[in-house]
Amino acid sequence: MIYVDVNQIMKKYNIPNKYVLTMLIAKRARALSEDASKRLFGGDKDKPINTAIEEIKEGKIVFVAKTKNNQTI
Repeated sequence: MIYVDVNQIMKKYNIPNKYVLTMLIAKRARALSEDASKRLFGGDKDKPINTAIEEIKEGKIVFVAKTKNNQTI
């Protein structure tokens, strides 16, 4: 089990709330479980959820907010 400081990640990468962070982790973990070759680091032995959290924590996956008009913020 890994420990993650959620507030630190949210502040560092400008993620508005923990629910958005959760959705970001879930989306990345789902992509990793479908195709393990998409991993940005680490081996295939880690679970997709752990790898997704580590990638986000290290800044390898970036959150980009979009408005209703598909403009990035």
